[in-house]
Amino acid sequence: MKRPGSLFSRACIIAGMAFALPAVAAVTTTPADLVCRKLEGREPPAADRPTPAQIKTLKGCDSEALYYGEKGEPDFIKARLCAFWEDREGEGSSRTANVFSGPTILMQIYANGLGGVKRDLDQATAYACDVDGAPAEIEYRVRRLQALKTKVAIKRFDYCDDVTSGLAGGFCAARDAEIAKKGRAARVANIEAHIPASARPALAMLRKAAAAFVDARGGEVDETGTARAQMVIDEEEATRETFTTHLAQLIDGKWPRVSTVNATAADVALNSAYKKALAFLGSDQNLTTVKPEDVRKTQRAWIAYREAFVSFARIARPEVMPTELMALLSQERASSLGGLAN
Repeated sequence: MKRPGSLFSRACIIAGMAFALPAVAAVTTTPADLVCRKLEGREPPAADRPTPAQIKTLKGCDSEALYYGEKGEPDFIKARLCAFWEDREGEGSSRTANVFSGPTILMQIYANGLGGVKRDLDQATAYACDVDGAPAEIEYRVRRLQALKTKVAIKRFDYCDDVTSGLAGGFCAARDAEIAKKGRAARVANIEAHIPASARPALAMLRKAAAAFVDARGGEVDETGTARAQMVIDEEEATRETFTTHLAQLIDGKWPRVSTVNATAADVALNSAYKKALAFLGSDQNLTTVKPEDVRKTQRAWIAYREAFVSFARIARPEVMPTELMALLSQERASSLGGLAN
């Protein structure tokens, strides 16, 4: 079992695209490797660990979901106990699948004094030395934790504040997506409660079409480079958020009014952007991983999404003209396609 400090001494390097570090001046000048050696083997109080009886209930737990409240309200005490299980009893198996487990959650709990434990920045730092990451982010994270001993934290300490690699950025984007999912689900549930019962089957079909479009849209993201996972997740999240916003606009009676002339212009612009995107992606100038078939697949999914939106609107908000509905959706799709041709 690997203890705090051993990872850094082995100089475990995760290759990744360098990101700009946060502009925070409050970092100690002591090199991280010296700090980690000093804290090598540091153990948290026995009272903070789960009891044998508690351990029996922890198998298969998810400290990330408990800490961030992905499936309900945050439960820092259960997150602490679960993180100890992941770090010890779980034999580190969860680390290979997700950095948000064991040491990372314990680092955050001790850094912030959550889950019924006393704030202990040295203990948090000991765990920080054991969290996988690019050398630059380990260095900065360790120094920042030590600097907090002499400063008042202005916000909760979080692993994602110090990421410098594309791989870590992907983990953080995935975490943010899980947190955002809960909020969107609540918004959609509220919308569903305010529409006629007759419109609910159409809403279910629309949500299914929207999900298919989101998945296809991820295929239009260039996956060159180590930040590819983050870029795909970010684009999919933006598409989900746009759908939820449009759904609320429709139900709240705030859908933008569009003239017939502008609706026609939006359709013309969409067709032009689609042809240009296909031509560019099929040419020798295309250096991305996105291919014409990716765009054709997404376009088919988008058309199904647009038609499902119109069908739902006819029942839920019949006063909104289909041309008005399609105009905004077409403008947005044309903009996305335009980005692919550049």
